[in-house]
Amino acid sequence: MKALKLLILGGTGGVGRQLVAQASAAGHELTLLVRPTTACEVPEGVRVLRGLLDERPRLDEAMAGADAVLSCIGMQRANPANPWSASRSPEDLSSATARLIVAAMREHGVPRIVAVSAAGVGDSAAQLNLVMRFFLATSMIGTAYADLARMEAVYAESGLDWLAPRPTRLMDGAATGRVAVVERFGTRAAITRADVARWMLDALSVPSWPDPSWGGRTPQISAES
Repeated sequence: MKALKLLILGGTGGVGRQLVAQASAAGHELTLLVRPTTACEVPEGVRVLRGLLDERPRLDEAMAGADAVLSCIGMQRANPANPWSASRSPEDLSSATARLIVAAMREHGVPRIVAVSAAGVGDSAAQLNLVMRFFLATSMIGTAYADLARMEAVYAESGLDWLAPRPTRLMDGAATGRVAVVERFGTRAAITRADVARWMLDALSVPSWPDPSWGGRTPQISAES
């Protein structure tokens, strides 16, 4: 794949850090837009702009000249290990930022975006097991999933070339390269954040979205069993 100019949003999170490392190693030209108070260590040559997505001049500066956008924006809990922990993010974070991103992409003629969603969002909710349904009904996870569904709708209505991969349960660990698009997923289905990042980057080399093997623009991805 030829080197691309990529804007990475959410680049300091789990999947985002993997994206930055892998995309930089692959020779892509990267720009990150990072909140002023967020710690950020990046490989040499990665351009870091400090600002907020709703600061339009800063977003314009980050977006200008990009070939594609990779977004890992998602809600954060005060205690990530506790599904009932208070949210550190607005309840409409993913959908509200998607609207800002779409407007800037249109303004600057940036055609493609890959934005991380989650298995169980939208029309994949019927595949959730009883435990996950309980979490969605009683905890912040349900709020986050509802907002991810709204985010997907924003991109679907944008007229842009978009993908919103829905990974199964995220884990730490190295990229395995053994990733499959799955129609259904079980209780133990999982994927490393590094593999999600690799799938997102690999998708940029596909000339026409969605690839027939994906089954649509919201493919569920998981580690091969």
